[in-house]
Amino acid sequence: MTRAGTKLTRRISRTSVVLALAISIALAGCGDSSSPSTQLPIGPQRPVSHVVAPGETLYHIATEYGVSVGRLMTANGLSDPRELRVGQVLTIPGTYRAVSIGTASSGVHRYTGERASRQFLWPVQQGVVSSGFGIRNGAMHSGVDIAAPVGTPVLAADSGVVIFSGTLHGYGNTVIIRHDDEYATVYGHNSRNLVSEGARVTRGQEIGEIGRSGRTTGANLHFEVRRDNIAENPLAYLPEPATSDGISFAAAGGS
Repeated sequence: MTRAGTKLTRRISRTSVVLALAISIALAGCGDSSSPSTQLPIGPQRPVSHVVAPGETLYHIATEYGVSVGRLMTANGLSDPRELRVGQVLTIPGTYRAVSIGTASSGVHRYTGERASRQFLWPVQQGVVSSGFGIRNGAMHSGVDIAAPVGTPVLAADSGVVIFSGTLHGYGNTVIIRHDDEYATVYGHNSRNLVSEGARVTRGQEIGEIGRSGRTTGANLHFEVRRDNIAENPLAYLPEPATSDGISFAAAGGS
């Protein structure tokens, strides 16, 4: 194949992945506000710290982490929301409703089917799988959502080439990596992307940070595995988390 032909093939491959994503988003989207009773309050699994930035309010911070203003005030000994000051370090109390692997009676269960021969790395080291792959509220959810605090590192599930780094409607700040054997992985809702289109990344490299961009009900990573541009259940491509690992499954929820 000529050099020009190779470039065209790569461009078509990249365009087809992004186009398929755009179509799937238009049909289903990732976040869903139609069924509030099934949504998981998103927040850090353990208390974390937050430094107050200019313009932030207690309401803004509480919403970002998925906690109530009252809990936030109690955790920090505040009696008046107006006491907040720039540079102040707040303790964010944990809010995940998570259970140990295999004990959930509803919501997201661990994967019990046959695992794919191709295995990827978990794209976060600690988090709660808050929404699974498949039909959700009557629409197809093409990946899994992994809830974790804003700023948590997002890792490349395997080595490859970044074919998209930007903003997609619904997905927010998104990175798409093309791997060998016609695989691609998708990382959405980032607070920011740390890699550019065309960059070569290695397995486990930090490529972004978890956020709330796009259509989502809380801070989480929307993660997809696609082969030949067809979305497949990511849990089939990820190793079973050990009890000691930082990955757990939510009792109920959706992000």
